[in-house]
Amino acid sequence: MEFLVENKLFRVDKTVVTIRKEQPFTYYTRELDGDHQGDSDEKIIQAVLEQVRAELDPTSAIVQAQAKLEETQAKIQENEQKLAETEAKQTATDQAVKHNQEETDRYGKIIHAVVLNAVAGKTIAYGTNYKELVELIPLAEVGKRYMAHDLITLEDPAHVEVDGEGKRILIQLNREFTYNGEPASDFARNGRLEMDGTGAAWKYEPQETTVAPATTVSTTATVAPTTAEPPVTTVTPNQ
Repeated sequence: MEFLVENKLFRVDKTVVTIRKEQPFTYYTRELDGDHQGDSDEKIIQAVLEQVRAELDPTSAIVQAQAKLEETQAKIQENEQKLAETEAKQTATDQAVKHNQEETDRYGKIIHAVVLNAVAGKTIAYGTNYKELVELIPLAEVGKRYMAHDLITLEDPAHVEVDGEGKRILIQLNREFTYNGEPASDFARNGRLEMDGTGAAWKYEPQETTVAPATTVSTTATVAPTTAEPPVTTVTPNQ
């Protein structure tokens, strides 16, 4: 049975939608941006299912968040250009810039949380996925001061790739830190900055695969003993 729209309710800038199906019984309630009360049930159901799939797939969620982030940044640039063109729209433009900056910060936090959860949780199956994830986090800038819990990335020329994970390493900072060109090895296990609590490197770790041992086949053949034939008895004919 296909999903049915059970309820949809518009609230400020959001439409709360509930969909369900009976076999197997499945029930989702999600908030969709904007007013979707006039949309067809099929379109609403598809929007809810896409949101659910994004929540279950970290890589997909990051791709969507990155797209939203780029879209928001484009709006910021557009609004800043309008701000320079006219003084009369100063207040309205300032409000729009502020709203878009808040959106940028929000999607930046989403990317931070999903990347850290996927890498630190060791749920990445392929090195290429690790590479895509860490490339969403900017490379550290010399002279820039970072705050506790910030994520940065460092290129590690000495790193030997095992599955196309690239040479960029994810670093999680534990306290305020000004980057002055320190190598990724300083944040590795037992490295100088890892030991003093500044931060730690999260390198790609291939997932272990358990292989069942092959069944041992005996190559020793069992041969049944040969039964000895009875001796031949010679009978002398009567004379």
